[in-house]
Order: sequence, then C-alpha cells, then structure tokens
Amino acid sequence: LAWRGLRRPREALRDGPVRFGLLLVAIPLATTVAVVVLENNVYNGWRQLYFLYAPLLLLAVFGLHGLTRALHVRWTRVGTYALAGAAIAVAVVSLARIHPHEGNYFTTLTDRAAPEGLSSRYELDYWRQSSWSFVGNILDDHPSARLRQRGLPRHVEEMLPADDRERLVPATDFRSGDVNLYRLPRFFRACPHGAPGTYAASLYGTTIECVVDPVAYFGGLRREALAAEPLSRSRFDAWRVGDVMVYARDGCTRGDMAASVFLRVYPVDPADLPDQLREFPDHRAAYGFERRDFAFRELGTRIDGDCVAVALLPAYPIARIETGQYTEDWAGAARRAVAGSEPLARARFAIHRDGGALTYVRDGCSTEDAGAGFFLHVFPEDEGDLPAHRRGHGFDNLNFRLREQGVRTDDGSCVAVAFLPSYPIAHIHTGQFAPGEGQLWAARFALSLPEVDPAALAGEPLARGVFDVWVDGGALVYVKEGCTEEDAEAAFFLHVHPVDEADLPDARREHGFDNRDFFLREQGARTADGACVAVAPLPVWPIASVRTGQYDGTGQLWAVEFAPPDGR
Repeated sequence: LAWRGLRRPREALRDGPVRFGLLLVAIPLATTVAVVVLENNVYNGWRQLYFLYAPLLLLAVFGLHGLTRALHVRWTRVGTYALAGAAIAVAVVSLARIHPHEGNYFTTLTDRAAPEGLSSRYELDYWRQSSWSFVGNILDDHPSARLRQRGLPRHVEEMLPADDRERLVPATDFRSGDVNLYRLPRFFRACPHGAPGTYAASLYGTTIECVVDPVAYFGGLRREALAAEPLSRSRFDAWRVGDVMVYARDGCTRGDMAASVFLRVYPVDPADLPDQLREFPDHRAAYGFERRDFAFRELGTRIDGDCVAVALLPAYPIARIETGQYTEDWAGAARRAVAGSEPLARARFAIHRDGGALTYVRDGCSTEDAGAGFFLHVFPEDEGDLPAHRRGHGFDNLNFRLREQGVRTDDGSCVAVAFLPSYPIAHIHTGQFAPGEGQLWAARFALSLPEVDPAALAGEPLARGVFDVWVDGGALVYVKEGCTEEDAEAAFFLHVHPVDEADLPDARREHGFDNRDFFLREQGARTADGACVAVAPLPVWPIASVRTGQYDGTGQLWAVEFAPPDGR
C-alpha cells in the first residue's frame, strides 16, 4: 500500500481497494497517536480499543491477498500458504494444550523462556478461571481433608461439586480445633511435621491453607520437645525443635493466651539478616536482630489446660535469642523498674527511661488509650548515625502499638516498653495517634539534662537578649535567671549561616542557613533556683553568623544576631 501510494498517489486514491487499504492503516495509526497525545486512559486488556481489531484483521487479510497475487512463482505461493497454515496450527495446538483455559493464552516462545516473569508482570488470568482446576486438583489429591481457602472467586466456587464446597472452610471461619498456619510461610512447602490430610498452596490470589488438628500437631511438637532439656525455663519453657521454637506451659491461664510473645533473633553474622532489612532498612537492622513477635492465639493453642505455641526460626546461624511475653507479670516488673523515678515527660502517659528503653505508664487506661498507635521519633546528635532512608527526615521512626510492645493489665493500667537505638540521642518526640483523628497527644524531651554550670561560664556572652547567649566548646549556651513559665514554654529558633553554603545539608541550601530550632524541654531545663539553661550544639563547618531567639503562637518574642568570636 505504501509503495503504490507513494509511487502513483493520484491513481492510488482513485483505486477503491487501495483507498480502502489506506483507510485500514489510518484508523489504528491515528487512534494510537490520539491516545498518546491526548493521554487517554486505556485499561488492561486494551478494552477501550477493541474496535481496532477489525481493521487490523482486514489489513492482514488484504496483505496476504496482495502477497499471493504478487508472487507468480508457484513454490513461493505454496510456501506462503504453508507459513500461514503453520501459524494457525501453532495457535490451535497451543489452545488445545491449555484447554480449558484458553483465556490464559500468551506467546508460546515467551512463555517457555520466562514463565515466572510473565506471572509477575502480566495479568494472565483476569477472571481467575484457572482457580477452578487448581482447587479441584487439590481436593482430588486429598479426598478427606478439610482446607481453608481465601480469595476464591464466588463464581469459581459455585462451579465445584457440592461435596467439595463443604470441605472448603472460608478463611474468616475460625472454627474450634483449627489452627491457621498462614503466618509460617515456610510451612507452605509441605504441611508441617507430616500432619495428615493437609495441604497449602497459592495461585493468583487464591490461597489454600493447612487446617491442622491442634492436638495432633502441637501435641506432637510438645512430646518431641520434652525429650530434651529446654533452652530456658521461665513462665513458659522454650525448646528448639528443628527450625522452630516451641513454647510450653503447664496450667496455662487465659492471660497467658491473650499475651503477645516477643522473639528477637541475633545472627552470628549481621549480614545474614533478611534481604528486606538491608534493601528497605529499618531500625531493627540497626540493632542487629530480626524481630519475629507474634500473638499467642495465632500460633498457639491450649491442650487439656496446658499451653503450646510454635515460632519459626531463621535458617542462618544464630548467636542468641531474646524471647518472652508482654504479660501482667512483665508489666509489673517494668513498672517496678521505674518506680520512684521522675518521668522525662508527663502527658496522657508518663514516660520514663529505663536503661536503653523508654517505659510508658498510664493508670486508668481506656480502650481508646490501648488501641491508639504510638509514634516515637528519635532525633540523633549526629544525623549520620541514622539509617540511610531516615536521614532525609532527620529522625528515626520507631512507631509501635500497645499490643506489640505492651499490655493492658487487669487493674486497668497500660504499660509499654520501646527500645532505643544505641547511637547518641539529642531528643525525643513521642505520643499517640488514631486513624481519622490524627495526633492525640505528644511530648518532646531530652534524654539527659545539660551539664552546664552558668556560674562557670567565662568572659562576656556573645549576645544579650531575654536569654544571654554564650559559647562553650562546640555549642551555644542560653541562660536566664528568674525564668518564667512563658520563657520556658516558648520555642527557640537557631539559624546558622555558613561561610560556604556547600556545607549545608541538601534540604537547607535553598534557604541559605541551617535551621536548628528546639524547645527548652528538649535541650535544657529549669534549675531548682528558677533559672533556665539550654544547650544547642553547633555544626562543625565554618560559621559566618548566627541568628537566634524565641517565638510562640503570636510570633517572634526576641532575637539577636552575631558573628562567631575571632571569625571562627
């Protein structure tokens, strides 16, 4: 068509078949250009462009007809027909091979080259019709098993015989005697410990899980564990059986069943930590352990009044394990550890420091208090200590929930413990939030009071304002005698202008200065004699000038500006 149109355009436009062929070319070409230029939405399966199939098919027939007419040698015409027939035969054989799932048809050569790549990049079975054969084969292989399914389309489930449908337990139906092993993906390779009549697999969002008799499964694990000495004896004794941790306790209470279990696994070589902790760093990787906490009701059961639970261990060499439960006994121990100490902050929860952790305590804890999430933002003294993905924010985000790191006791109190990173910490911003409501309460505080004696500061201050500002080593020291509540509550702004703007953090270069604002409660304190003292570390790069002062909701309260002494 292109040759005839370019060679003799006027004659081609008068020729009906050629004009029709050019129209067949123009329709899909113009439509495709329009979609790209106008940025139209075209959803999967090119459903908005199905009308192009007719002109494309007609164009193919037009081309085949023209090709056979142009080839005057007999064997070339035979070859053309043979190639066309072979193409049709390949399609027919492919469709027969995958019957009754012809809707899953894809290019055969590509399918053989990388089938796992296709399933990860393309929706091969939009209506999930293949789930019918998938589930049917599993049911046939296990004629007496009960299986838990999730994600099976209703129209596919209705295609199964009635007897088979009765053996499929919906994932939301937690019947008595069933144990859901969905949290243990390695068990999906085969049902655990040879439990009879069980199976697990997954396809296109449809999952068939093991349904295990708890007496047979957990009882067998417990008998195997009791044959050896436990790794530790506590409220629960703990054993290692193959690649799992087994927890068991005689005379188990409802409180034991309701409590969460924490499990921290420290590898011999930190490089053995899971890939996701290295590719998507998180604060646990900075601590050097992998956290595998779980709720007892998910991976445990009661057998004749005794409790048994199981947790999967990683395959890499393990240096040590820290494990236990957030129970009332644990909560009592945490409260006793901070009893009598002055909290770092008082808000809806009183917050204490206990070694390398923060302890949150609230008496008269409500359901809302227990259900809200905790945010914990840790600001380091040196941002270089932060995990790489946190440096843009300037703080480490260690958010948690009470059910993960705490407990609500029977007397109505709530206690939670949050472990802090090992690097030097400047201050903490923490509180609670709830979906749809936002922040419920917040507190900011420093982990330690500044060790500065105002009387020992030598020489004259760099600037005098509501607060006198001194330099002491690599920090500014703010001092005010007779400090009022308003003085202590107002925020401090600290803008540090460099000699060379290239020294600024990337996020600050457009402003031309480093912003190091803070609150007295974060980096200072009110002393017993009524004075206020705050300490603000300065950057290590050469400083041209400093502007600092205080502000509140009404605006700026006072400000001073000065150059460093001796031009340093």
